[in-house]
Amino acid sequence: MIRGKQPEANLRLTYARTLWLSFGASVLLHGLLFAAFPEFRPRAYQKVEQPLVIQLEEIPETRQERRPPAPVRPVVPIATDRPEVPSDVTIEDTDLDLSLLEELPPPPPLVEESAAPAAVELEEEEEEEIVELWKVEKQPEVTKRVLPQYPELALKASITGKVFVTVLVNKDGKVERVGKITGPEVFHEAAISAAMQWEFTPAIQNDRPVRVWVSLPFTFTLE
Repeated sequence: MIRGKQPEANLRLTYARTLWLSFGASVLLHGLLFAAFPEFRPRAYQKVEQPLVIQLEEIPETRQERRPPAPVRPVVPIATDRPEVPSDVTIEDTDLDLSLLEELPPPPPLVEESAAPAAVELEEEEEEEIVELWKVEKQPEVTKRVLPQYPELALKASITGKVFVTVLVNKDGKVERVGKITGPEVFHEAAISAAMQWEFTPAIQNDRPVRVWVSLPFTFTLE
């Protein structure tokens, strides 16, 4: 039994209808375009050319400069007490027997007296090394604590904050100098003034006092 395709499933039967519908839609679309735009006037694009500017630089001519001749060395007479040496002999006389001239003593070595004590002091300072705080056997303990005065400017502006001052504690437990400072700048001067008055017990390393850096916190609050 030969089975044929159903008419509604055969696409070939719809080719002509699809073609004429597409052609009609295209004609209608073109007609609408011609009706909306009966005249078409294209505009010419004018390209603006930028002027080309050529600058000429004057390069000076290369010249070879000749160096002037070396100046003539002055004639320097030689001072000597030997009667064999003429009084008008100079260092330019190559025929002169140099053994007749007196040998000048070598100049004394230049030794700066002030440099010797400075070198000794420098060596002493290098010997007193600064030990890290975590390396010492006994850390310094505070024996005198000084609170900073609240700056008048910060008090009027109601400014608060916390300042950390790093100080170098020497072998006697006194603050030798101030190092790094962190915190609001308005409190720096007051914190430094207070930190310089703190006193500690010396830090001990290998049964001897050593110099260490210690960080001191200062809190500025309004009651």
